[in-house]
Amino acid sequence: MAEKKDSYLLSRIEDACTKNFEPRFFDFYDETLQRKIKDTIKHYGVPYLFFGGHPEAQRKMLCIYPDYIFEEDLEWPIFGIDFEKPVPIDHRNVLGELMHMGITRESIGDIDVGEDTVQVIANKRLQDFFLVNFNKVSGRTIKPCFKNWTEIVTIEKNFKRMSLVVASNRIDGIINKIWGFSRQDSLTYIKQGRVRVNYEEISKNDFRVNPNDVISVRGKGKAIILDMDLRTKKGNIRMEVDKYI
Repeated sequence: MAEKKDSYLLSRIEDACTKNFEPRFFDFYDETLQRKIKDTIKHYGVPYLFFGGHPEAQRKMLCIYPDYIFEEDLEWPIFGIDFEKPVPIDHRNVLGELMHMGITRESIGDIDVGEDTVQVIANKRLQDFFLVNFNKVSGRTIKPCFKNWTEIVTIEKNFKRMSLVVASNRIDGIINKIWGFSRQDSLTYIKQGRVRVNYEEISKNDFRVNPNDVISVRGKGKAIILDMDLRTKKGNIRMEVDKYI
């Protein structure tokens, strides 16, 4: 299903490249899909840009535009929503609320959960819907503040620093430790294509992880391997990880 959806998107992008008469804005895409899109566009040699609302954004909107338009003149159909955290919540709580409202993932950019506030970046077409419907997260009332795309700021993400000991640098054992999975769960997630390293899908449970690798498990979160050079007396690997919360 995902492959068919991606294929349809890439065909739309090819059409925009061949009929490049005005700026064409698409939705927000993750790093993996951004790479596929770049590979498609490069064959046409047309100007394009990814932008997610702020410099550190990971999910980004695509714009394909004619060469007589300057990128600084693009008016991005993006807006931001800020609200104070009513209770301790994380990325999954906010995303779950949005999905429950019937909003597609592609319509939403980054969800930045800070110490006290949350920022949601979204496609402009949803603004009126959010004004009426987005007033609760995890059953608690929120007071969202809406802002134009030029007012969106970078919010430092929260993470939990973890010190772990693993038998090897295999991906299955590492995600076991980071997320507390059983071995069977790890194998299942890998077989289902839910595990990525550096935004590339991993299909083998014995894939080897290295320092600075970014690991993500769809529906569970993301982590960055900081260090795995130290060894215990028994020869196991002592690993430092930042797990985003």
